[in-house]
Amino acid sequence: MTPAPAERIDRRAWLALALASSTSLVVGLAVTAVNIAFPAIERDYAGASRSSLSWGLTGYSITLASLLLVGGRLADQRGRRRVFRIGTALFALGSVALALAPTAGVFVGARIGQAIGAALASPASLTLVLERVPPSRRTTAVGTWTAVGTLGAAIGPSLAAVVTQQLGWRWIFVLPLPLSAVGFLLAPRLLPEGAPEPGAPPIDVLGTVLGSLGVGLVAAAITEGPGLGWGHPGVLASACGAAVLLPAFVRRSLRHRAPLLDPRILAPRSVWSANLAIALLTSAGNATWLAYPLFLVQRWDYSLLRAGLAMTPFPIVASLTGLAAGRIVDRFGLRRVVAVGSAAPLVGLAWLAWRLGPTPHYGRDLLPGGILFNLGWGLVYAPVTAGALRSVPARQLGQASAAFSALRQLAGGLGIAGVIAVLGDADMIPLAAFDRAFLLCAVLTAGAWVAVSAGYPSDAATARASAASAAAGAAASLPAVAGE
Repeated sequence: MTPAPAERIDRRAWLALALASSTSLVVGLAVTAVNIAFPAIERDYAGASRSSLSWGLTGYSITLASLLLVGGRLADQRGRRRVFRIGTALFALGSVALALAPTAGVFVGARIGQAIGAALASPASLTLVLERVPPSRRTTAVGTWTAVGTLGAAIGPSLAAVVTQQLGWRWIFVLPLPLSAVGFLLAPRLLPEGAPEPGAPPIDVLGTVLGSLGVGLVAAAITEGPGLGWGHPGVLASACGAAVLLPAFVRRSLRHRAPLLDPRILAPRSVWSANLAIALLTSAGNATWLAYPLFLVQRWDYSLLRAGLAMTPFPIVASLTGLAAGRIVDRFGLRRVVAVGSAAPLVGLAWLAWRLGPTPHYGRDLLPGGILFNLGWGLVYAPVTAGALRSVPARQLGQASAAFSALRQLAGGLGIAGVIAVLGDADMIPLAAFDRAFLLCAVLTAGAWVAVSAGYPSDAATARASAASAAAGAAASLPAVAGE
C-alpha cells in the first residue's frame, strides 16, 4: 500500500537522512577497517607488545558499547544536534590523532577517543532523522541509516586492504575526515535542533556509572574471553563485576526520575521480541563475517585482498534490500515481511555448511549462501528496529536507540566469541570446524526467526502500541517515577 502524500518524506528530510547516514558509514568503517591493517600497524610500532597494541581494537569496542547509553541519554537531555556535533568533532579529532600517532600509546588513546565520539554521534544521528520523518515512514529511514552503516562495516576490510597496500595504514584514518567535516558543518542547516526537554531533571550520575561500568565489563569479558580463556582471572572478574553492577543499575533506574535508561522502554512485546531477534541475527552476522575470510584464506588459498573482494557483493545485497525494505513493509505488512526475511539467512547458512568444500567454487557454493543470508538481513534488520522504536515515546528515542545499539554491540561480540570457540586455535582450521561454525550461526538465525514469528505482535497490535507511545509523548510534561 502506497503511503498517502502527507506521509511522504520531503526533500529536506532526505538530505538530513543522507547526512545522518554518512555518520553511520564512517562509524561502521571504523569498527572493521582497523582489523585488516593490524599486522601493518604492529610492524610500525615494533617496540610495543601485541597485547598492549591490541587495545586499539578491543578498547574501541569496549568503550563504544559502554558509552552508547550515555550518548543516547545526553542526546535526549542536552539536545540531540548539539551532542551529534560534539561526537562528530571528537571522532574526527581521534581520526587525525590516529593518522599521526607517533607511539603505540598515542594510537590506543586516540582510538578510544574515536570511540567516545562515535558513542555520542551515532544514537543522536538516528534520532534526529526520526524527528523529521513521519512515523509511518520510519522503516524507510531506519533502513537507509542501517543499510549505509552495514555497507561501511562490510566494505571496511577490503577497502582497508587496498589503502594499506597502496598508501599505508595511516590513510585509513584520513578516509572518514571529509564526511565527518561535512556532518559537523551541515548539521545546523539540515538537522532539527532536537532541543532538550524544558525543566528536565539532572541525569542520574550514580546510575550512569553503574550502567556504563556494567556494560563495559560485559563487553570486556566477551572481547577478551576468546584470547585469554574464559577461566582467566581477568575475564571472570569482569563477568562477576557485571553480574553485580547491572542488577543494581536496573534497580536504580526503576527508582530514579531521570535514569540513564528507563527499563520500561524495553517492556512492550514489540520491543523485547525485536531486540531479541536483532541480537541473535547480529551474533550470527558478526560470526559469519569472521568465518568468511578465514575460510577463503585458509581453505581456498585466497589472498587477503581477493577474499575482501569476494565478500563485497554481500553487503551490497544487504544495503540494497535494506533500502527497499520500507516499501516492501508498506505493501505486505511488517510481521509478514520479517517472518519471511528471517528464514532466508537460515537457508543461506545451511547452504554454506552443506556446500563449502576444499575445492573453490565461488559462484556455485559461496555466493548463493552469502547472498541469501544478506538478503534476509536487509529485510529484517531495519523493519524490526523501526517497529521497536514505534512503541517508544519521542522524548526517549535517544536512549532507546542507544540501548538497541549497545545490545547489538554485545551480541556481535558474543557471536564472534562463539565462532572462535568452535573454530579452535589450530594453525590450519579443518573443514569440519567451518561446517560447525556455519551451523552455529544457523541455530542463532533460527532463534531470530522464532523470536519474530512467535513473539512479535501483529501489525494491528503494533499500530495500537504506536498510538499509545504518541499519547505518552503528549503527556511527557507529567512527572515520572519520583524519588532518587
